[in-house]
Parts: sequence; C-alpha cells; structure tokens
Amino acid sequence: MEPGQPTDTPMPRELLVGQQVVVPGRGTGTLAVENGLPNGDGTWNVDFDDSTEGNVPRECVQVPDPARHAWRVITDPRSEPKIDGWTRFVCFSDTHGKHRSIPSSHIVEGDVLLHAGDFSNTGEPQQVKDLAEWLAQYPAAHKVVIAGNHDVTFHADYYKRAWERYHRVQEDVEATRALLTGPSSPCIYLEDAATDVLGYQIYGSPWQPEFCDWAFNLEPGELAPKWAQIPRDVDILMTHGPPLGIGDKTFLGKRAGCDHLLSAVRQRPVTVHVAGHIHEGYGTVADGDVLFVNASTCTLKYKPMNKPVVFDLPPAAELRRARRPPAAPAGAAAAPQPEPVSMEFP
Repeated sequence: MEPGQPTDTPMPRELLVGQQVVVPGRGTGTLAVENGLPNGDGTWNVDFDDSTEGNVPRECVQVPDPARHAWRVITDPRSEPKIDGWTRFVCFSDTHGKHRSIPSSHIVEGDVLLHAGDFSNTGEPQQVKDLAEWLAQYPAAHKVVIAGNHDVTFHADYYKRAWERYHRVQEDVEATRALLTGPSSPCIYLEDAATDVLGYQIYGSPWQPEFCDWAFNLEPGELAPKWAQIPRDVDILMTHGPPLGIGDKTFLGKRAGCDHLLSAVRQRPVTVHVAGHIHEGYGTVADGDVLFVNASTCTLKYKPMNKPVVFDLPPAAELRRARRPPAAPAGAAAAPQPEPVSMEFP
C-alpha cells in the first residue's frame, strides 16, 4: 500500500488535535493542526514519530483500536461513559498556582485525580493552601499528588540553602507541607512512597534530572537509586519528570527525560506512567502495554489551557491478570518483546 492511501477502516465521527493516529504505509504520529482546525485543503497535519510531518487526507487517517490495551484513553469524558466496574483517572500536572484559571470545561468528573507536580509557582504557602481547597472541591473521590521542581518549600534541605532566590521572607516549610500532608489534607501526598487507591498500587516521586539548580534535582547517576525504590508490583507510577524519549522533547528539540527512569519502568509491570515537567511534551504515548502520560496543564507560555488527560482502567485484579511481565534487569537475558507503538504529542 502506498503511504497515505485510503483504507476501509471506519473513521471516527470527529478527529481531535493531539489524537494518536496511524497512516498506513507511513507510520504512527499525532494530529497537530494549528488553532485546532483542519487545513484549508481538507487534509490534516500529522507529526510523525520519526520527527517528520505531512498533510494527510482525512480518509487516510486511522485511530488505533484501544481495545488491545488494558487501559482506555478518554478523549471526551462527558460523552464516553465508563465500562461498568472500571475506574476513571483524571490527570493534571504543572498547574503552577493557576488551578483556578483552568477552564470550567476542563474540570471533568472522575474517581481518582492524579497531579504530577509543579502545583505552585515557587511553593508559596498561599498557593498551596488554595490548591488544597481546590482539591477538596474537585469532583473526584480520591486525589493523589506529588511535588515538582517548582514546589521548592516541599524540599526542605534545598529550600534552606536557596530560599532567598525565591522569597523575600523564608517560609515555614513544615507548615506549608502540612497543607497537603496533614490530617486535614484533601489528598494523598506521595514522596518516594506508595499508596493503595481502590486496589491500585500507586507510587509517586518528585525527582528529575538536574535543571538549573531547582528543587528535587539530582545528577543522572544519583537518580538510579531513587528509581530502585519503586515497588515491583506498582500499577500506576507518578514522577514529575518524564522518562527519556517519551513526552520529554523541549521546544529546542532536546530530550530532557531520564534514561534510568525508563529502565525502571521497563523492569516493572507498570500499566500507566504519569509525569509532567516538560510542558511542550503534553499528551500520551502508547508504548507496548504501557500508557505514558505527560499531563502538563500549562502550555510552554504558562497558560493553563491543556485539557486534563483522562484514562480508564479495569478493576485492579483484572488489570494485573492482563498486564505484561516486566523486562529483565540490565545484564539478564530478556524475553522477546513486541514492537512498541510510540505515538507522541509534539
């Protein structure tokens, strides 16, 4: 088949910017159309995973069948009901104190809210307090939150030496952290720790590769021991920074993810990995049986306009029966793995 030739595959009623697609004979990619509108000639612009792009007729664009995965990415939460017994997760990240400015149409109901860090500008107590109030009001029964490099008051040792870089007066880190960790907190705050939510094992960690001496930064060699703490039975992994090569491309074209983190994911039966940090890496990547999410709410220009990423999972026991075995650690003989399907947002 020639690249971009029409097929008999049924088309969805609506194509959405940011949707993962396949163009037969050409490869996988993401719909990326400026201003969310199709091109004037009736084609759609596709950013392919090999770093090229092309204008493709609508009838030549296929949407992968989500039924082959254990998870379902939900593009329109208000019109796509959950399967009976499944759990709906709503993912935010990098709200940077602008949670009140998120469009009301992006406040979608779910069972579990996941926030992958950078919930503040620079860890200001008032922003954290307001976030706690926002979380308490959010229409989800469970909320799980981790910190990011901007949440400097949550990294006590770092803030002790660097507070003057951010604030005129040194803030009380214990009191600030208690807003999300204390007995009245509306969320579960994870920092190199795991929790059970509705039977799913969720692990959260705020660390990322060193970047301009921000909070929770580590040199690459220091990150491997952090990722070694991730439990071997984790279902959902939350880290502020993305893994290398997935949702980590900056506007300069550089990859800012962590290779040690990618290895850690491969060595565990992770079903979903949720991160943020690189705003322009927003979106999802289906790689084999793992759903990688960059849930950055703020755009590159710090506008909180990206929709939350929403996905559904089957009951935890069913999920574990269906999930893949972990890859062998480095140096061990690895079982053959299926070819990954990588579909990344630009």
